[in-house]
Amino acid sequence: MSPPLLRSPLMRPPSQLVLPRKVAPGPWPPVTLLALLTLVPLGIELAGFLVPPAARAELPPAVYAERQRQAAVVLDLEVQRISLIGTELHIRAKVLAVVRRPRGSTLEAGQRIDLFYSHPERHPANWPGPGAIPMLQRGQQTRAWLNPLADRPGGFAPAAGSQSFGGRGSP
Repeated sequence: MSPPLLRSPLMRPPSQLVLPRKVAPGPWPPVTLLALLTLVPLGIELAGFLVPPAARAELPPAVYAERQRQAAVVLDLEVQRISLIGTELHIRAKVLAVVRRPRGSTLEAGQRIDLFYSHPERHPANWPGPGAIPMLQRGQQTRAWLNPLADRPGGFAPAAGSQSFGGRGSP
């Protein structure tokens, strides 16, 4: 009986393995370098095409209404001072009336509070994505749906995105 044919190099006994010859290091052949310079940018372009960017879309009105209902704090306030550093907005406001506050909170009319939120640059009309939280104006009186900030004692953030501020007395 004859031994079976060993076609795969891995199936051969070590004494019969044929190793590839070492090629002396040297400059890349021009054709290979040209192919590399052409294919690498194409691969990067395809990778960007195949991996979708993070999607951002406007939320339905019911979501904003739910976020308003879930806001820990609802206040009527008057904007006293505004400072914008980069895209970070810091607003100092006077509380005119407390509509809702967490149990045990000492928040009351007449107090000053700080609001912090990001205010991105304006996008062109019909730009996809959620509406920006409005930039309040000094002296403006508005109802605000807010949540306290854990990392900034006494600080608050908008709770309902672009619908966090509305006319006084609005729902």
